[in-house]
Amino acid sequence: MISVQNRQLLLNGNNFFLFLLIFCGFSSCAAKKITSAKNVEVVAINTNGITKKEDSVKTKAVAIDIFDVETTPKTPSNPIKIANEDPTRIHNIVVLLPFFLDQIPLGNYVDDSTKVLSADSKNAMDFYLGCQLARQNYNSPDLNVNVYFMDDKNDSLKIANSFKSKPFPNVDYIVGPITGKNLKIASSLAKYTQINMISPVVNSMFIKDNPYYFNANASLKSQYSFILEQLQKQNNSKTLEIIYDGLDSTAENISNLKYIVNDVYKLSNVKYISLRATDDISKSLVIADTLSERVAIIYSSKEPYVKSILAKIKPIKNHFSIYTSSCLKNSKGLADLKLTDDVFCVYPYNTSNANNAKFAVKFEALYQKKPTDLCFQAYDIMMHLFSLIENKQHLQDNLYSVSSNSNNTQTKFQFKPIINKNGEIDFYDNTFMYQYKLSSGSFVLTNP
Repeated sequence: MISVQNRQLLLNGNNFFLFLLIFCGFSSCAAKKITSAKNVEVVAINTNGITKKEDSVKTKAVAIDIFDVETTPKTPSNPIKIANEDPTRIHNIVVLLPFFLDQIPLGNYVDDSTKVLSADSKNAMDFYLGCQLARQNYNSPDLNVNVYFMDDKNDSLKIANSFKSKPFPNVDYIVGPITGKNLKIASSLAKYTQINMISPVVNSMFIKDNPYYFNANASLKSQYSFILEQLQKQNNSKTLEIIYDGLDSTAENISNLKYIVNDVYKLSNVKYISLRATDDISKSLVIADTLSERVAIIYSSKEPYVKSILAKIKPIKNHFSIYTSSCLKNSKGLADLKLTDDVFCVYPYNTSNANNAKFAVKFEALYQKKPTDLCFQAYDIMMHLFSLIENKQHLQDNLYSVSSNSNNTQTKFQFKPIINKNGEIDFYDNTFMYQYKLSSGSFVLTNP
């Protein structure tokens, strides 16, 4: 299952790919044509020697080069792991974003007011601007990096072809795609070409045998591992009650959690309760001892199911400490439930910090629009990659340190391998996350 966080110029079809090169000062092949207007800076787009102009979002002008791409390029038969090469060379990062340039008409538009841009295009621009601001803020003469932005159009064929075009195969990191539609094919191609790929927004816990795939936001496996780790630290002897919907074929398979509970954390005092949203709880949850404190995990990424179980638990006389995944963090109407139990959730973001506020002010001053979650996420990921590259580190080697994430705005990065039953790496998860506690209908951070 893949979970998604809530937040033209006429080109010659598949014969062109978009490269927006933001590191002009570092690249030997960077375009030099940068133009600006008095109030709204513009982007010069060159297609076969013909220059056209379109108003961009009010952002610092950048050069856009559109390169011819072979129709039948060959993927290298003997892929190499770029990260093991000379650390002094220039590194390349490719960002896959659904700009949909062929759907953007010529003429003036403002991103926040126009109906022209699709949601995907707007999201792509938000992510792009976050990357731009990261480059501006990461002011180091020792950073030798090119960043290429490719228009994937949210299309599997376009993504597949991009791996056969410049600057591939000489790429160190791939960031994207930002939707879940083509996550599987992109991660498979990253594995084949042995290039580390960070999925910036969506995450999957069903990627198998792919040590080149990284979730920027923790999958459910790591979310529940975090919860179990917090419970272990409490050293209590209470029975852990795990509530799930065993009759929902679209719900998370309970065997995934059982493996973590039994084989990873080796917990024995656990009770599994299959409970549908419409079931009578008296047969499953009510016990004779009404005074004891109880601990429960609601195993589901479906917000309606979690809320329905919380409502069912409320009349029970025992006091509960209830733990859930990130699906509940931004849920509406929790105050209406008037819960008396303690409810906790895990979540990868903390937006109540000085860096977040500072970024928002600078972003709005530069681009005359408020930053979205995608802007923050793009900034944090690029800042992290810049730090790794400058310090000659790799994602696989990464251990969280305060210094390398000191400027991040909403999340930090501590990638750890997810090991399967055969002792092999399925993928890497960003295991850094925050715990929140429900208070007056909203969640309050407990581990800043």
